[in-house]
Amino acid sequence: MSIMVGVDSSIIVKWFKRGEEHEKEALKLRDDTLSAIVNPILSEWVYLEVVRALVKAKYPKAKIIQSYDTLKEMAELGFIRIISISSLLEKARDLEIELNLYASDAVNLSTAVLNSKDMLTEDKHLLQKSVKDFMEKLGLKINGLDEFYPALP
Repeated sequence: MSIMVGVDSSIIVKWFKRGEEHEKEALKLRDDTLSAIVNPILSEWVYLEVVRALVKAKYPKAKIIQSYDTLKEMAELGFIRIISISSLLEKARDLEIELNLYASDAVNLSTAVLNSKDMLTEDKHLLQKSVKDFMEKLGLKINGLDEFYPALP
């Protein structure tokens, strides 16, 4: 039985972009995903958010396309679960209003909320106390990678 957890692009981009903070933990999550220990749930925006992060980091076009294709293949093979944006819109709207979030953050958070799953993020907006308190009221947690993998050196 794998652990299902909401994950956003701030984590997934670390699978492809070297030298990031918490890179070890992110790569452990990737390995745990490929070993079916963890089953991440992501909004379909993850594909384009990872592309944008790699473009900003000036990665070569071929590497960006390869990263995009890898994520699509992981979804097709069932290693990651992708949720369509259309199914998240109303909850994301409510979260934008209630928690004063950006649209992309609200979409990512709504993925976890609507699926009643804890969430992993390295996004400072989602790690705010108000968001953590909101999730706690729902019986859910929102954590950074160092909290999910506390024992890694």
